[in-house]
Amino acid sequence: MDRRRFLRYLGAGVVAATATGAGYYLYSKPRGYPPIPTRTATIPQGWESVTTYLHNSPPVIWSIDVKPKYINPTSETTIRLSHSSSDWDNDPLLTTWLIDWKEVSHEPDYSTKLPEGVHAISLNVSDGKSQASKYATVTVDPDQIYPTKPLGLKYKGICYCAGKVTPELASYLTPSRDEMDEQLSTIHDELGCNAIIIMAGADYEDNLIECGRMAIGKGFHRVYILPRYFHHSIDETVDRIARFAPRVRALREASEVIHFMVGHELSLEISGIVPGDNWFERLDYCIKNPDWMDRVRATFPGMFKDIIAACEGKYGYKISYAAIMYAEIDAVPWSDPVFESVGIDADIMPALGVTDERIFSQLSELKRKFGKPVIVPDFACMTYTGADQYDGAVLWKSWESGPYDEDAQAKFIKSSCDVYNRAKIEGCFYYQYNEDFDKSAGLCNRMKRKKGFYMYKSYQRSS
Repeated sequence: MDRRRFLRYLGAGVVAATATGAGYYLYSKPRGYPPIPTRTATIPQGWESVTTYLHNSPPVIWSIDVKPKYINPTSETTIRLSHSSSDWDNDPLLTTWLIDWKEVSHEPDYSTKLPEGVHAISLNVSDGKSQASKYATVTVDPDQIYPTKPLGLKYKGICYCAGKVTPELASYLTPSRDEMDEQLSTIHDELGCNAIIIMAGADYEDNLIECGRMAIGKGFHRVYILPRYFHHSIDETVDRIARFAPRVRALREASEVIHFMVGHELSLEISGIVPGDNWFERLDYCIKNPDWMDRVRATFPGMFKDIIAACEGKYGYKISYAAIMYAEIDAVPWSDPVFESVGIDADIMPALGVTDERIFSQLSELKRKFGKPVIVPDFACMTYTGADQYDGAVLWKSWESGPYDEDAQAKFIKSSCDVYNRAKIEGCFYYQYNEDFDKSAGLCNRMKRKKGFYMYKSYQRSS
């Protein structure tokens, strides 16, 4: 008889016996009748008394924690299992972990590696009298799907969003501190990046600084801090850069791996240069109106004069910038000593005549012309059929007509890395790590690695 049935049986028996005995004694027992014999109930082994049996509180499992938490583990990842459980009676608890219904450990915390596939995780917690159970599943990804290739660049990097950028780019996620910690480890240890561009929008400067500190601790060799002031005017942008500069300076004093990237494609991101109320409208204007380049050339010199004064004059450190490949690259004063590198967002776009050979020639020319390191702070491709022909997102909502296609992203990354290898630039940064949109350019989506992740991972930096 199990304990629950025993409880009902015993409780009912005690009540019935008490009532019957009392009635017999009051109404039926003759004077001088011998005492009624008593019976002692048999208590299950391990129980001290009936009271213990009747009043035991079963254990409670509050949560099962599986790490990594924000991306599926791979077959080479150590999976760490732990739990939060308690018992109201303060009874000692026995933990039992089962994986795919096989018992594997009685330790409160357990670590293991698992083969590719979906696995059942079971947790049983017992106080010796009753038991609680909880279940979870773990999806294990393959460790790698492409053969490794050399990447002869000093810096293999990625762009990482540490805070909301702008409302129209809603798929850009704002991670918690716990997410930052795990994702930076994944970028550094698994993806093999030794450099990172940490970006965030207005009012998320605290996230930039905190994420920068964490990146230092993870061992990145170069960390760019990039505030993005979408839809601010030119004057407002310069003012916010100037006010943020001393915080970057203070972080750089903690580690020289920190560098200040003062902007990213400002023609499209801020107001007052190219007409349009948001990024997509300004992009559409650029596609339809060649005169946008004249607007950039007329605005950039004065704007960068003020930015340079804000950074170099007061805080004395060099800066970088991520320029659009066309008009912006000629409008930024790269020759000024304040620029530690020339940053060009060099994407292959065969449908627009931008072939890999054209990218190779431009990167080589920039190295020769300025005699400075050249980096690509932004190259990216979305995941729909044909995306590799348009840099993934040049045409507004072009992804809506194309079916989901991870091969397009992987193909684009391969072509780009091969060109950067040939040009022997200093570094490249894929844009970006994670986005909450299936056809996005993100290498990860909802804990899942895309083929682009594996392709970029396959390029191993030369030591």
